[in-house]
Formats: sequence, C-alpha cells, structure tokens
Amino acid sequence: MSSPAPLTPAIVLKLVATCAFWGGAFIAGRHIAQQMPHFTAATGRFLFAAIPLLLYAHLRGELRLPSRRQLLGTALMGATGVFLYNLFFFGGLAYLPAGRGALIVALSPVLTLLTVKAIARTPLVMREVGGVLLSLTGAAVVITRGDLGGALAHAVGRGELLMFLAILAWVAYTVITRYAVRGMSAIAATAWSTLWGTLMLAAAVPFELAGGVAVAPDLLSWVGMAYMGLCGTALAFVWYTEGVQAIGPARTVLFTNLVPVFAVLFSVLLLGEPLLVSALIGGLMVVSGVTLANYQRVR
Repeated sequence: MSSPAPLTPAIVLKLVATCAFWGGAFIAGRHIAQQMPHFTAATGRFLFAAIPLLLYAHLRGELRLPSRRQLLGTALMGATGVFLYNLFFFGGLAYLPAGRGALIVALSPVLTLLTVKAIARTPLVMREVGGVLLSLTGAAVVITRGDLGGALAHAVGRGELLMFLAILAWVAYTVITRYAVRGMSAIAATAWSTLWGTLMLAAAVPFELAGGVAVAPDLLSWVGMAYMGLCGTALAFVWYTEGVQAIGPARTVLFTNLVPVFAVLFSVLLLGEPLLVSALIGGLMVVSGVTLANYQRVR
C-alpha cells in the first residue's frame, strides 16, 4: 500500500470547492424534495451527472472496459456512495430534522479514520485525532446553532438509525475508492460508479411511482437537479476521488465537515437567513481542525 502524497494547494482547492458544491446542494435539494419523490429526484440528479461524465471520459479515451476487479470496485462505489447513501439519507430525513441528520452525518470522518487505520494496521496519531474531533465539534456547533446539548438530548430512533446507515455507506464508498479502483483515473472511476448507481436508482423508480406519488417538477426543480448533477456530483465526485487517491480517505473525508459551513453561508447569502455567531465560531473550528489534521503534509 503506497503512502499518501503530500497535500498540495490544487488538492485543497478542489476539496474545498467540492464541499461548497455539496453545501449548495442542500439548498437545491430542499426545494426538490418538496416537488418530487426521492428516488425519482435522485435518478434525475445522477442522470445529469452520468451522461456528461461518460461523454467526457470517452472523449479523453478513458472509457475503456475496466478489469474484473475495477468493474467490481466501481459497482460497489455506485451501490454504496450513490444508491445506498441516497436510500438511507432520504429515508432518515423523513423521520428527523435536517439539522439533526447533518449532525449525525458529521461523524463520517471519525469512522473513516478508524476504518482506514484498522485496514492499514497503523496506530492513531494524536494530531490527526485532535483535528478530526475539533472539526467534528465545529460542524456540530454550526449545525445545532450552538445548542449542542439540546441536539444530543433527543432519543435515538428510526431516523437516526437510517442516517447512521447512510454514514456507513459513505465510509464504505470512500474506502473502496482508495483501494478497489487502482489503475483507473478519477474521471473513469467516477463515470463508471455513477453509471452503476444511476441504474440502481432508476430500477427503484417504478416501485416508487406505483405507489401513486405524483411527479410535478417545476423549472426550479430542473435547474436544481442540473446543478446537483453537474456540480454536486460530476465535478464534486471526480475531485473527491482525486483527493482520496492522492492523500488518502481519512484526510479527504475530513474536508466534508466544511459542507455545513458552506450550507449556512449560502443560506445567508441566497436565502437571507441571519448569520449567527455560532456559525462563525463553528466554521473557524472546522477549518482549524482540518488544518491541524493535515499540518504535517502542509508543512
């Protein structure tokens, strides 16, 4: 197993932009979820991503038939990061508020770090653990608006369980991206995994529509799906994969704690929501935690 490469400014910019895209996707997804059934909306989103990704990979000559190992790896990426994550994520949000769901999802860097260390059989580094915990706490401060105790006081129910399963699916996707698709470019791996995931989501749409759920997307929903597909999936998944391949899954997933920070920022800029002091303090904690965990490679 090769050692992760040094953290470069290009990788940092791509991962920060990825988190910004995902932060904006929360705002777009909020509107789409009120207009369309979940599997139908997710399928539309990933169709907007899969088609340009496959076309771009073909034009670059990278859409060659993968090996058996790579084919299995990209299928597992599609099953975990696209199908299962969306299944559990939307299922969890049906039972609990988005803020509490985001707080649970913020556990993914901790679980990814522990999983990677267990696979590699390497000891935990206190600097990395401190950075992960600091960024996790900062994300929690942003999400809960400073009322962390109140958020943790609620009982654990079905929604929390489904959201935790979504975390496990994303951790699996991140680890698989690191170890199962070696020899593939980030574009090719993302294109194939997005294709498999889209097909899995599309297979569930007839069962969803059979329940009599009306589909009436408005123009803003189409714009939102296009944004989530092109920016929040095509570009973001490619850059996230590049990060995992370059600096490893544990450090890459740590950047995702920036997602709620960007979500709050965009809510202030686009929706006119007030900017709270807790958001500023939490955002600073997230940035400090990410920097601390990556300090050695930045230096």
